Parts: sequence; C-alpha cells; structure tokens
Amino acid sequence: MPCARRKLTPPDRAELVAAAVRHLRAGELCVLPTETVYGLALLPSNAAALSRARLMKGRAEDHPFTFHLADAAAAEALVGPLSPRVTPLVKRYWPGPLSLVMPGRDGADVGMRVPANEFTRAVIAAAGEPLWLTSVNATGTPPLLDAAAIEAQFGAHLALIVDDGPSPLGSASTVVRLAGQRLQVLREGILSAREVFETAAELVVFVCTGNTCRSPLAEAIARDLTARQLGVAADEVLSCGYAFASAGTSTYDGMPASENSVLAAAEIGLDLGAHQSRQIDHELVRAADHIYCLGESHRRAILAEMPEVASRVHLLRPDGHDIADPYGGELQHYRRARDEIRAAIGQRLPQWLPQ
Repeated sequence: MPCARRKLTPPDRAELVAAAVRHLRAGELCVLPTETVYGLALLPSNAAALSRARLMKGRAEDHPFTFHLADAAAAEALVGPLSPRVTPLVKRYWPGPLSLVMPGRDGADVGMRVPANEFTRAVIAAAGEPLWLTSVNATGTPPLLDAAAIEAQFGAHLALIVDDGPSPLGSASTVVRLAGQRLQVLREGILSAREVFETAAELVVFVCTGNTCRSPLAEAIARDLTARQLGVAADEVLSCGYAFASAGTSTYDGMPASENSVLAAAEIGLDLGAHQSRQIDHELVRAADHIYCLGESHRRAILAEMPEVASRVHLLRPDGHDIADPYGGELQHYRRARDEIRAAIGQRLPQWLPQ
C-alpha cells in the first residue's frame, strides 16, 4: 500500500484520527506530529508492527521504545501510582517535552511521555492504549523534522504521514530516569538537567537581613548536612531532591558573602566564594517548601507581605530565639553564629529529610 501524506486541517481532524487508528490496528506504521519531533507510531500490542519499526530504523532488539500517553492518568496502568519524586515534573511538563523512565509494574524500566500535540493525543485516546512513538530516522542519525523529507526517505515503510508542518521545538524530549529516590537525566532536550532537578526538588530557603552573613552560612551548612545524611557529595544533593537558597529582607542583589562569613565557612570546609545576595521576593516565597528566618524581624517582614504562607515560615532556632547578627563584628562573632546555625539546622533537618 502506498504511503499517504495528509495535511492536518481542522475539517479533516476527526477523519484523520480514525484513519490513523485504523492503520495502527492493522499493524501498520504511521508518522504523527508532536511538539518535539515527528514520531513513528505503532501499537505496542502488535508484534508485526514492532518488527517493521525496528527494521525501518535499524534498531537493536534490546533498545526499548517510549510509551506515549493520552494523559498523565494513563501512567498508573504502566507504573502504578507515580512517585512523589516525579509528580512535580508531571504537573509542570506534561503534556510536553519530558520523557520519564521508571520501574514498571513488572520491575523493568518503562519510558513514557504525554505529548503536547492535541491531534496525537486524540489518536492515542482513540486507539484505546498508549502508543509507542520514536523519532523518524535511522538509528544514529538526526531525527527528521519535515513531513516531505520523511516521505522521501521512509515512505515505503509507512501507511500514513500526518503533516502538521515543521516540528515546533525541533529537538527530542529530555529523558529523566528515576533510580530509587534519585533522578538521572539520560538526555537533555529543550529542558536542561538543572531545570528538571530544580523543578522536582524540595526547596529550603534561609532568610536574614542582608544575605551576606547568616543566611549564606545557613544555606551552605544545610546543603552539607543533607549531603552527609544522604551519603552523597554536596553537588549531588539537588539530583536527590533537595534545593537550598538564601535571601535577605533588606539587601541589594549581587553582593558577595562578608569576609568573615567566608572565613568561618572555610574553617568547616565550606566555600562561600560564589555567593551573591538576593532580595527575598514573592516568587521565591511561593516556591519554597520551608522558609527559616534567622530572626523574628525577618519572619514578620515576610508575613506582612504574604500572610498566607505562615505555615511554611519559621524561626531557624526551634526554641524561638534569634541568631544574633555578626555583621561588623570580629571573626569570633561569626564563628558563634555559624555554630548556632549548624546546631539549629541539625534540629530542623528531619523536617525536610525524614529518617
């Protein structure tokens, strides 16, 4: 049967959905549009279609395909209830250019995504089961982004190409694997690894006045203690689901940590050399899961602007006392503040890192 390349237009949408499903159920290969790249589509339940797809792409038998879902709710049939480690990613990026790999119900890894293209999601829903979609290319070569080029190179293998113009993003999805409680970015697409990690992480924010003395120390100490508890390096804490930040209630953006804070941190193996101050703002407060203030005045300043976040804003010291500002004092005053901060964070640690 010759390949049909058909333009996706509103009047033909319903008929094209039905045609694609008809071809897929017959074990044939179709090309469907997504926001990343065009996808070679097949029904996972059809062994003949799988053989055709592997032959067309030159893909090894042990190289899996990614399930494409009509909506996020369909993921549970493949992997069970979603882990809290990935639910922030699903809420933000599905439908969209993120593929998740996680253990399926049988223990083997399963890759899945909800594409942003409404037509393709309609085809998946009408098919009654997730589809396998993979980039249209020979393995090891760049994906094809244009329907005419796909027809010219692979038309002999295809029943239908749905032409929705050039792929909007033009790059493959970012692929993220959940391994235990840790996220691994297997492939960066339009979403960077850091963006993925920060979206998925629990955010802990420390607040003082100028964000040059106490709160930078608190941020660095919290990251260090969390890393020790997890048994990882400090630069791996983010991929394990914990992000730390600090800010000031009355400061200028971009100032370095004070000299004595840098020295006090260095004495316990921490580096504040890259720190730059920032003013606390509504965006950071809304994003934070926990906000710890070094003094009562900082807590009041936040709540005066955003009283609705009261349940997430606390003094760092559990006994309700301020940690004195060492600004302008001798190194010994910074050491005292550092040690008080470290003791308080040790007590607060279970609130974001349960045993």
